[in-house]
Amino acid sequence: MPVKTVIDVDQNLVMHVITERFKMADIEPTWKAMLADPEFRPGMNVLWDFRKGTHAIEFSTNDIQHIVSMTAEHLKQRGDSYKLALLATQDLFFGLSKMFEAYGDEIPIEIHVFRSMEEALDWLHAGPSIKQSSQP
Repeated sequence: MPVKTVIDVDQNLVMHVITERFKMADIEPTWKAMLADPEFRPGMNVLWDFRKGTHAIEFSTNDIQHIVSMTAEHLKQRGDSYKLALLATQDLFFGLSKMFEAYGDEIPIEIHVFRSMEEALDWLHAGPSIKQSSQP
């Protein structure tokens, strides 16, 4: 499997690390495994680490929009009181992640893209989502 998932209960964090070629077909099984993991708790922040990913060219604009739709659908199962960080150092993964961030503006989670692990973790641990804290 091209995705290694680590759930850190103490840090309230789920980290999905892309380890090789990553495709659309890998996303749904990764989410299902996370939701089924006994360590997982709704509200845990999520970090997708694309630094070791390959073949980003296989993702189209329609794919990114579909991933946003799938993310919105999964909010019913996992809740929406969390932050989602995307870590990408390669320009193509970074650009696709920024596209996801833009399309994801309509869903009630805060999404941000980073090039540095330190910045991503600092943001994830900085407190509750702005979108959540601004809702009545």
